[in-house]
Amino acid sequence: MEKKFRCAVIGMGMLGSQHAERLYAHGGTEIVAVCDMKAEKARNWAGQHACRWYVDFREMYEKENLDLIVVATQDPYHKEPIIQACEQKIPYVISEKPLTTSVKEAYEIKEAAEKSGTCIKVLFPNRFYPLDRAIRMMLKEGGLGNPEFGEMRMDDSIDVPRNLWGKDSKNFSAISSPVFFLLSHAVDLLHYYFAPRKIIKVYAKGKQSVIGSEFDYMDSFLTFEDGLLIRLKTEWTKRMEELVENYVQVTGEKGGFSYNKTPGFKVEQGLRIYIEADRKNAEKILESLEKEGIRAALEYSETMQAFRFDLKAERENDFDWNSGVCIYADSFREELEGMVSLTDLNDGIRQVEVVEALLKSAKEGREVEV
Repeated sequence: MEKKFRCAVIGMGMLGSQHAERLYAHGGTEIVAVCDMKAEKARNWAGQHACRWYVDFREMYEKENLDLIVVATQDPYHKEPIIQACEQKIPYVISEKPLTTSVKEAYEIKEAAEKSGTCIKVLFPNRFYPLDRAIRMMLKEGGLGNPEFGEMRMDDSIDVPRNLWGKDSKNFSAISSPVFFLLSHAVDLLHYYFAPRKIIKVYAKGKQSVIGSEFDYMDSFLTFEDGLLIRLKTEWTKRMEELVENYVQVTGEKGGFSYNKTPGFKVEQGLRIYIEADRKNAEKILESLEKEGIRAALEYSETMQAFRFDLKAERENDFDWNSGVCIYADSFREELEGMVSLTDLNDGIRQVEVVEALLKSAKEGREVEV
């Protein structure tokens, strides 16, 4: 049996503690230490799991012989733990999204990683969901023809900035916004769906009025290098009981899809894809999905004069979000067969570049190149 990775988690808030729990139970990793500026958080978790705890990650790096660190601090505070890990020659780093909240800091991390040889990946578990993989496969195999335009909404309930981080919620929402908190996920998903296409221009308008973060709301248009146009909207002030609402729709030359990824009020979760193809090609696509373990129902729609794929987010088509960190950890050890492409350092930097361009566009009222 291969030696387990000696792991540490920095930032023991909601996500950090979840990552630590999963890595603690995972067969390929051993949590040897946790770190948080708030001693109580680190001490409590360490006491329950018989590992060491620190309030200073630099001290932890010096005292622990680490193979892997997970950085789960608040969004603006990823840079220093990652750069120090590179300087200490820690081989592997998993960063919570976004990699950083500025392009300048992202490239400082890249420079440090190139000097040290540290391998850095940015944690985006959305890529693992079977319905998102089905979209990627359909686009890659040309089932929709050339994608032309579409839209994505990714909204949070107002309860998120008000209460998600407990007593720290007001402070965190003041230094963040849904632009980095939510659109980092959205931009990564769009790059995953439409790879190898990249976003090259953005135009955005935003408003600050309800919570008081830099932007409470943003609407934007993203232009890809082949002319594909996606409207992308986000807010974290929506009055709804549900925590998140995420919807995606795309129109292509020969078909399109509508995807209620995370449904809001009285909306059913699922993905519906239409393709204008003959039965042989439609059944070939269905077979490809089934080979990937993705279940879909195939029917012909007389109304649409196209074949319809219906996919529900249940049973084989479900995914445990929290298990993503373990897949990332395993990916450092070996290339897993049939593996979903993970967000590497360059992908993480590209995502930061797009989000920073969106912020610049909204502030300056003009289209901005990425």
